[in-house]
Amino acid sequence: MPVRTREVTREWLTAALCGGHPGAAVESYVVEDVSSGTSSRWRATVAYNSVGRDAGLPTALFAKTSRSWTQRLLLGMADVLTGEPGFYTHIRPGLDIEAPHGYHGAVDAASGRSIALMEDIVATKNVTFCTPQTPISRSEMEDLLGGMATWHGRYWNSAALDRHAFLRKMPGTFIGNLAKFAGLKKRSVVGVQRARAVMPEAIVPLHEDLYQALWRSLELAGRGPLTLLHGDSHIGNVYKTESGRLGFGDWQVVMRGNWAYDVSYTIATGLAVADRREWERDLLAFYLDRLAAAGGVAPDFEAAWLAYRQQMLWAYFGWLLSIGRSSIQPKFQPDSISLGMLERASNALLDLDTLGAVGNSTVRRRRTG
Repeated sequence: MPVRTREVTREWLTAALCGGHPGAAVESYVVEDVSSGTSSRWRATVAYNSVGRDAGLPTALFAKTSRSWTQRLLLGMADVLTGEPGFYTHIRPGLDIEAPHGYHGAVDAASGRSIALMEDIVATKNVTFCTPQTPISRSEMEDLLGGMATWHGRYWNSAALDRHAFLRKMPGTFIGNLAKFAGLKKRSVVGVQRARAVMPEAIVPLHEDLYQALWRSLELAGRGPLTLLHGDSHIGNVYKTESGRLGFGDWQVVMRGNWAYDVSYTIATGLAVADRREWERDLLAFYLDRLAAAGGVAPDFEAAWLAYRQQMLWAYFGWLLSIGRSSIQPKFQPDSISLGMLERASNALLDLDTLGAVGNSTVRRRRTG
């Protein structure tokens, strides 16, 4: 599989894109490197013969590959190499949501080489990608949560969660593997120091309690009812189309678990602190209504509110890991993105008393007496 642009050939593109269309073939193509982070990315523009053109085969492609040894090691240890190939092959065709379409996926477990070949939504939908600095309105957040409710409802307690091997992992397993490989505990301490200027001072002395609460939170995230999770639903994985729709890209960490894991991560990172404080209860009620309409069994609001509060910790520690990285780890995101996420997530932890929500009695006693 071509993890580098120089490895792409007309024959490979024909094999990957033209199956099911006898006589179709790629006649020419242009490829270019895009970027490299947790994965390496390239795009291609493809031209077909008349059979391929008549079949409407895709011409604007985007690829994510594991090119470097650090990417293969990180993604392999975190058990996410099969995520996007599996999602685009088995899940995306059955979902009516705003998300890229997938065309080909493959993984070689022995070497760690992988590729997910998908729609180049920059070319097809003229999208812009979001950051913590992107203003998100209430209606736009509802659009995101409505799409999320669609896939949560579709896969609510579904047997497909067991049928597909790439969906068998849960948040605790994924983050546990990542924590061991990347040294989450140590890197998060470094991250606090690097991000201290953007976070409330009150959160700094709570670090050890928060770290212990993270694992209790992840245990809860693996309790039923289980559904399909995006698994990495922060605002940096969101895009806006030219028509104004919002959707999620980067389905690399797709897994199964509790609905609140996705919802909390999206709201915490997607909204400015003041907007989250004003809208989050109404947004949660909106999500629950859409979840029920999509086939899920929505919990009552108070139970949902507790679950929402309990799942704020990874939104914090994931970005401490990003900014607290060591020199040999891939740079997941620019520091400006990590700092924006941490400003929002740290305030959410305090506003929502997430420590109290996960049952940390030691912290509650410290606060009250």
